[in-house]
Amino acid sequence: MAQQRPWYWIYGLRFLGGAIAIYLVFRLQQTVQLLLTSLFFAGAITPLVERMVRWQVTVGRWRLGLNRAAVIAIIYVVLLFALLVAIAPAPRLVSELGQFLTQLPILVQKLELPTTPVFGISPQLLREVIETRLLLEQLQTLGREIAGQTVDITVRLLSTMGIGLLSLMITAYMVINADALLRRVLAPLSDPVQVRVRQLLPPITNCLGAYVLGRIGTSFLLGICTYFALALIAVPFAATLGLVTAIANLIPYLGGLISLVLIGITASPLSVSQISLAVGICFTLQQIEAWILQPWLVAPYLNLDPFELLLSIIIGAELLGVPGAILAPPVAGVGRILVQQFTHPMPLPGSEPDDRPTA
Repeated sequence: MAQQRPWYWIYGLRFLGGAIAIYLVFRLQQTVQLLLTSLFFAGAITPLVERMVRWQVTVGRWRLGLNRAAVIAIIYVVLLFALLVAIAPAPRLVSELGQFLTQLPILVQKLELPTTPVFGISPQLLREVIETRLLLEQLQTLGREIAGQTVDITVRLLSTMGIGLLSLMITAYMVINADALLRRVLAPLSDPVQVRVRQLLPPITNCLGAYVLGRIGTSFLLGICTYFALALIAVPFAATLGLVTAIANLIPYLGGLISLVLIGITASPLSVSQISLAVGICFTLQQIEAWILQPWLVAPYLNLDPFELLLSIIIGAELLGVPGAILAPPVAGVGRILVQQFTHPMPLPGSEPDDRPTA
């Protein structure tokens, strides 16, 4: 019988392994971020892949279906088309964004504010809040910098998309070989722990998938529809306002209001009918997205009440800025699932009490 190692030897090895792992995480930050991003997207698209794999068409004696590799190829072709559509107007959009930020303070100063108090706020105070000099100067400076670095910003955008394509390749490998990779990861764990992990994977992937394909997808669709609506009404900076609407829509409660205010300010030089039409159509689009698409695609899977959703976004923005605000809701949703598992664990298969009468 082999001699058992002393306790200090075992804990020493564990401490050394943990120290090496922490060192590698800090040393290889970009690689770790790439892997974590790929894992996030792999979990997000897995529910969609599984649904498409189950689709089958009967033709005569044969049943035709798709494997995971074919489904990934279809998803990536659609995504590549979307990227090409997004890249083509990128230089013009960046230039327009710079012009928009430069012109926005001028448009704000030309606004005709009401002469009576609004919600208890005096006209003078309202004017001081809107025309905050520091904010206007920062917007103009940022607009000039963006307008003067259109080519550089476009190149950075293309570089970022290149890293994104690498992440998508890793994501495809993870999804196609999900079963084998999961067996390798779970192999050192006990059978009950493996069962628990497999029970948690479906709700976690549904949460990630609902947010990525639902929340971000509907925000992108809202931005496109806003752009076409404003372009038809001849509102200036329609592309920039569509982009701002898509990004602001990820912020609950305040995002839609911010985009409507910017649309109203930008359309202020136009006629009253054009301003009313622009704000009314964009408001209607936001309500369709919020009350029809979101409850159908996201709410059943995200598992967060409005306060938890807002709190997660505030914390994410505080830690990581805009990316943190975007990624915080699905992370909070996954955390909620894990907390529920610890507080109200699901029964293991075969552990349910047998209520059948005995002979």
